[in-house]
Amino acid sequence: MITVIAQSARIARTISYALGADFEYNGYYANEKYFITWTYGHMVELSAPGMGRDFWLSNQSFPILPESFPLTHAPSQHASGRYMPDPQLAVIKHLLEKSRKVILATDPTERGDLMAGYLLRFLNFEGKVVRVALNDLMHETIKNAITYPSDNISGFADNLRQLELYDRMDWLTNLNINRAIAFSVGRNTYPVSRTSLPILHLVAEREKAIKEFSPKKSVIPTITVRDSDGGVFSFRCSDEWDDIPEGFNEAVKAGAPVEVVSIETEQVDTKSPKLLNIEELQKMAALHFGMDPLETYLIARGLYEKKRISFPGSSRAGLIRRDFDDFKKDVYPAMCNAKCFKSLMGDNYSPYYTTSAKSLYNRPHGIVLTAFPFVGLSDDERKIIYLVGRGMLATFQRSFRRNVTKVTLACGGYTFIAKYVKVVRTGWVRLFDDTIKSSRAVPNVEIGQSLTVESVGEIGRTTKQPVPMVDFTLLKTALSLHEPDCRENVVKDIRYLRSRGYLHRNLAGEYSLTEKGQSLAYVTRDMKIASADDIKFWDSAVYQAATDQLPESVFNDILHKYVTDVTNELLASHKLSKPMGVEEVCPKCGHGKMRIFGKIAKCNNPECGHYIHRQIQGVTLSSREIHNLLSIGSTSTIRGFIGADGKPFAGKVTLDDNHSPIVIQVSK
Repeated sequence: MITVIAQSARIARTISYALGADFEYNGYYANEKYFITWTYGHMVELSAPGMGRDFWLSNQSFPILPESFPLTHAPSQHASGRYMPDPQLAVIKHLLEKSRKVILATDPTERGDLMAGYLLRFLNFEGKVVRVALNDLMHETIKNAITYPSDNISGFADNLRQLELYDRMDWLTNLNINRAIAFSVGRNTYPVSRTSLPILHLVAEREKAIKEFSPKKSVIPTITVRDSDGGVFSFRCSDEWDDIPEGFNEAVKAGAPVEVVSIETEQVDTKSPKLLNIEELQKMAALHFGMDPLETYLIARGLYEKKRISFPGSSRAGLIRRDFDDFKKDVYPAMCNAKCFKSLMGDNYSPYYTTSAKSLYNRPHGIVLTAFPFVGLSDDERKIIYLVGRGMLATFQRSFRRNVTKVTLACGGYTFIAKYVKVVRTGWVRLFDDTIKSSRAVPNVEIGQSLTVESVGEIGRTTKQPVPMVDFTLLKTALSLHEPDCRENVVKDIRYLRSRGYLHRNLAGEYSLTEKGQSLAYVTRDMKIASADDIKFWDSAVYQAATDQLPESVFNDILHKYVTDVTNELLASHKLSKPMGVEEVCPKCGHGKMRIFGKIAKCNNPECGHYIHRQIQGVTLSSREIHNLLSIGSTSTIRGFIGADGKPFAGKVTLDDNHSPIVIQVSK
């Protein structure tokens, strides 16, 4: 038997119809060849040895850096108890025991790959695995994908390795920073995540810019000249100043000589945009309709399950030739009969298989409309259909071509420039802007020709006051923090900040910090964990480790150091916990003072930053014991240390060669 695992019960039912699996059982469908079952998304997650329900309170060690990452079942709302596994796990395990092959038909996303990989590893499946991408839920697509799956398991395995490294990094970082904050100010006071904090600071920086805004004025000088035909043309100075420099008015004035320095003409060809993916769709929906990005995703997901659009994933790849021909045959005629698309296309539109639309492989592609009729839709669903259709029409249209001529003049030691555009072909741009037209003719002048200034003027500019971030600007800026292939969870990060009470979104779609968000931004300001630059660094580091460009051992060392640094930075923050009165000379640098915070002692010398954790082998050192350790190099005998065998013993704490605390056993 072959087990097909879908993303949801609804999609599993659609697959069962396509494959003729008419027998319905508890948790799956079946026929003589296939078991068709489903997951509930996040059913399996990372864990660590010794992490039970009392982990947060019983273990006071920092940071937590386990050597292995076993999997465990995730809490489920379908289970009878809070910490019980999802009942669907038992169903899937039962089916896998009877199967020689598994076809993974979960969402063709990074998260879908990761959850499917975790599920099979957790259930110890050792048979053949095939990964398929259901670009849409039309019966023909499902039959072709399931019946004739491509053998892409090597690509799936490579992608899975990268996703596991990324998930492990997030798990380690988020666990430790949340425990550090919890031990300082209480559990669930400021729950945070590594990728959401920089987004919080984007909003904080915008609010600060609005509050501290001071308008600045500048000026750009202009001149007018006559060409050989007597036509008058205006040119702008290439420089922009707060005030006109001294001597400019003497050098550049009516009647002053002007020389033509250069005339450069180039043909600019802007290719049609690629198909929309979910991130671009969310930005367009926010820009044109003020729609919440999460709302956009949920609507697009619903349209996918209704067979109106293809899967709203992160891919912007084009279509294979066969799918494009099917579009011209089935979808395009329906679009021609829809008023919204007909007004966009006009009378002369014809779809082309452009380079932006091409794909040589049958793989996840950008979002496209299916052949289902555009009826029975809500207003918001029609908006999404319109944006997807408009994106398709732009992709299947020729490039925007124009000739751009740049004329450069020199007058009194200053440079003046003017550009002239002649539109050769409007192409796809006419779908977005029907006012595109050529500028006036290029002046009739030659290089080296001498002209005369007819008049002098200036253009004044004043900086605009920043406005609050809205859905479009926040999403666009947050997406830019990541590498292009690592942007799938940005909307989830924004949703997380809102659900935790850090961000407020008003009816106009404007974002602002709540009082709780302001407090968190104040605490983490200038900390490494809130650095936007580190996001792209880790996106790149994970990719390099997954592709063997960076040894995994080196990656782990860098990760452990990063986790340790951000954890200690939070533990030693005077904004979270006040330092105690005991201060001793740092044993490492000999210059700074070791200041004792809640769970850590840290050197206040910024060039050193040496730290000593107060908790070691099950014992939290008191202020006096820290004082003795730093002043005389050893504590008195302390009872209650826990050895590797789990048995208690008495010992003294001393400093090793790296000035880090170690326990010397005194007696059993």
